Amino acid sequence: MAKYNFFLMLSWLLILPVAVIRLCARKDTIASLRARLALGYDKKPKRKTIWCHAASVGEFNTLETLIPTLKESFSEYDILISVSNIIAYAQAKAWVDRHVYLVVAPLDFKLVIRRFINHWSPIALITIENEMFPNRIVIAKSMGLEIIWVNARMSDKSLNFWLGNVDLKNKIVGKIDHVFAQDRIAYERFLAFGISGKNLTQTENLKKFCAAPPVTHPDLQKLKNTFSYYDTLCAASTHHGEDQIILDAFQIALRKDPSLKLILVPRHPKRSPEIRALLHERGLHYTTRSQGELPQREDQVYLADTIGELSLWYSASATTFVAGSILPIGGHTPFEPAAYGSAIIHGPYFSNFQDIYKELDQGQGAFLTESADEISTAWEKLRAENLRTETLLHAKSILFGHAQKDQCINEIMRNIERLIST
Repeated sequence: MAKYNFFLMLSWLLILPVAVIRLCARKDTIASLRARLALGYDKKPKRKTIWCHAASVGEFNTLETLIPTLKESFSEYDILISVSNIIAYAQAKAWVDRHVYLVVAPLDFKLVIRRFINHWSPIALITIENEMFPNRIVIAKSMGLEIIWVNARMSDKSLNFWLGNVDLKNKIVGKIDHVFAQDRIAYERFLAFGISGKNLTQTENLKKFCAAPPVTHPDLQKLKNTFSYYDTLCAASTHHGEDQIILDAFQIALRKDPSLKLILVPRHPKRSPEIRALLHERGLHYTTRSQGELPQREDQVYLADTIGELSLWYSASATTFVAGSILPIGGHTPFEPAAYGSAIIHGPYFSNFQDIYKELDQGQGAFLTESADEISTAWEKLRAENLRTETLLHAKSILFGHAQKDQCINEIMRNIERLIST
């Protein structure tokens, strides 16, 4: 913890320039920056409060499956929702009422965490999926909170980091009261991390129960008018080094059919200049979302370099390559593209969702590829309507067909009630 907090102490020097950059990039407002320092609150709960943290849009989508049951099971409590970005904040506003509060999550500085907890006085912290901040955990536990993770997952990379930083790991592992692991692989990794079996429960992945809200954005139809749905591939959440492989695959496919289109969605929009340079080098016609552009008929690629619009791109593409998987990154969720009716292609590196991708591949619910040639070939196959429809039906059956929503959520809630009442 000493090294971690020394690093945080040095990072105070960067607070002002980083804040200015985030304001200019519209990733924060003055109000959200103050909230990150646990300042500027004008409300305070009058009842016992349960703090639920969901870092971003994906995690908040998962939290939404729990909120109705959470409100019912803890009707005498207030609920505090914290999120880490302003897009998730905008989505979460729909849940705010006189007993549900919404804030931007505090930074992991000791002073900030203490100020946050002193103001809101929560009795428990429920974290969705995989965000682990040492000071938040240690200080929250020292101030009497129950520490619970729901739908928790841990990648190989994260596990190796913690096992390589034993002192830091040992400071926090004993502070965690219960972990609800989202699948067998996550369960085994949390055991290796040091969570005892009596504090660990394997559940269904709650993403199985996330409703896919209909996309009503007016740009969807405009996009379909220029990019034919059945001829469009979405490359979702690409990382550095993957764009080249995706573009190689796209250009191989173009040789057979010049009418094909690509929606390229980088995981981190700040890489947009790097990707635009690649597109320019390859002579591909493109337009850029962040510049307020929509593609014209002559465009081949739409660079969708924004955050929080993946549902729009899935809805505009009959097929999706789920990135983070063609290089050893760990992969991204297959649940969302399938929920929006987009057939799935992925690479060989999917340790973040290992069980479910293996089941998809074995059950003919996705195409596993290892190169640009194989991506192009898989896309060509999935452009046949019968195969695409069959593949998508298999995927939906595997991802959503075996889920026992009420049973799973009620089991989680019973355990949370037990933890909080003891």
